[in-house]
Amino acid sequence: MEDIRQTLGWKHYLTDKGWQVVTIPAEDGVHQMKAFIIPLGILGLKMMKLQRSPYDPNWKELKKVKRKFKVVSSVIEPLRVQDRMGYQMAGYGLSRVPYLATKTYLVDLTQTEKQLWDHLSENARRQILKNKLVVIEEVEVDKFFGLWKINSKVWTMKTKELRSMVKRFRGKAKLVVSRTGEVYHSGLLILHTSDMANYYQTWTSKEGRISGSHYKLVWEEILRAKKAGLKMFDLEGVFDERWPQKRWRGFTEFKRRFGGAEVAFPGSFFRWL
Repeated sequence: MEDIRQTLGWKHYLTDKGWQVVTIPAEDGVHQMKAFIIPLGILGLKMMKLQRSPYDPNWKELKKVKRKFKVVSSVIEPLRVQDRMGYQMAGYGLSRVPYLATKTYLVDLTQTEKQLWDHLSENARRQILKNKLVVIEEVEVDKFFGLWKINSKVWTMKTKELRSMVKRFRGKAKLVVSRTGEVYHSGLLILHTSDMANYYQTWTSKEGRISGSHYKLVWEEILRAKKAGLKMFDLEGVFDERWPQKRWRGFTEFKRRFGGAEVAFPGSFFRWL
């Protein structure tokens, strides 16, 4: 399962933001992973993030890279931990504040379309059928960002960053919206890797919260990802009782209704120097 944070598209997107991207060999001596180095603006000091790799890093090589780039704090958020003792010996402890979501729902796209439909909740199926006349279409960056800014209290990217992401993912980043006439209901930035689709950023308008048309948008993106031959649809973050965030409960219930399997990640491992 290839996470977006270990792709070339993500590497080039972060490079556009002024971050450095380096390669760290895995402890198994075979695989590699990308790490992101962020300037802190203080005496040339930096922070490092190593996120969503399925392998443990080579601790000696990681230490060399950190020293070379003056990294004073580093965080590792793996897909899985192969050797927990290795983390402890390298001085990494579990943080109370993860940077990435620590749980998600994954929809298995190798199922038939009928199986995917049957695994939807009754409410999700009803909302999709109710909104059968809603139009789902791709839009350009400026249109999407303008709607995002109007309809959400939080937008985590600037227009320049959104444009960079669409460019750097080279056809694997799509901006899709749902609408009836000139009334826009919801939008989704979706990113594809070699085998997975990621529900990355989204917004819903007042009309969309009433209509429930976002169910149709997500359902159509699930089918499009399946048609493209992808294996998983990642709903990118749900409520986790280990690191509870109350505001996540609402959209977690929405995501649960698409019938995915719950997947938990180990959390965020951190150390100074």
